[in-house]
Amino acid sequence: MLLIASGAVLLPASLRGANGASISLDALNIDADQEAFLAEIVETLIPATDTPGAQELKVHLFVLKMVDDCHGAKDQKLLVSGLASVDDLAKKQFGNRFVACKPSQRKKLLESLNRKKEVSTELAAFNTLVKNRAIQGYLVSQYVMTDLLPHKMIPDPYDGYYPASNFKS
Repeated sequence: MLLIASGAVLLPASLRGANGASISLDALNIDADQEAFLAEIVETLIPATDTPGAQELKVHLFVLKMVDDCHGAKDQKLLVSGLASVDDLAKKQFGNRFVACKPSQRKKLLESLNRKKEVSTELAAFNTLVKNRAIQGYLVSQYVMTDLLPHKMIPDPYDGYYPASNFKS
């Protein structure tokens, strides 16, 4: 019985293969290279400064999981094709793949995706999807929620005798 149970636990990981994504995804078919590429994109969007960047907080995994679980097939295909399109655009503009470009070139390329008149509608939609989910993932990360924006489990008590003259209208 123990052998069968351990086989059932290990089977999904072995079916994904050694080159699959590091998290289990139901609808998205992402390999390890695409996952690493997405990690570089979100790190360019939210780089490490005196606070951890998006890659260190594994925001790319949040983006993948959210697109896999909460978006339709159209957006899932958009994510996969958008990764290839961004890489092609980097090759066209800078002669290198996105991951081989300098940080300033990466930033310039992603900023060009914001100008919707200059890029295809697919690339603009990809940029919006990834940027929105990356920002969301960063803001709900454990680091931000505990260290940057401390949350009060119990709010301050109600003071019924607080003078009304202190309120500005």
